[in-house]
Amino acid sequence: MNSLNLTYHGMRRARVKSLIQVGSLVEKSGLLKTFDLPVGRDFQKDGELKMQISALYKGFLVLNNIANSDEAHLQLWGHQGLAALAETKKAEKEMSG
Repeated sequence: MNSLNLTYHGMRRARVKSLIQVGSLVEKSGLLKTFDLPVGRDFQKDGELKMQISALYKGFLVLNNIANSDEAHLQLWGHQGLAALAETKKAEKEMSG
């Protein structure tokens, strides 16, 4: 039983870590700013942010439909994403030093 709990706990921690990393990408992409979503607010409980959250969710649904279509080039997106991340990292480094 103990090993099952550890396995469950480990899987839960890995899931949370992945969700945090995806959230970081959402912030890094500028979507929080685009959708006027302030960091630190509880998006589930804050009724004032309902429309912004709903719009962001719709955007994710559209992106998912595009990514699952025959016209999506995920490998190309991957290469372009790596280049964009490198540019972001370079800009952050220049700003800090």
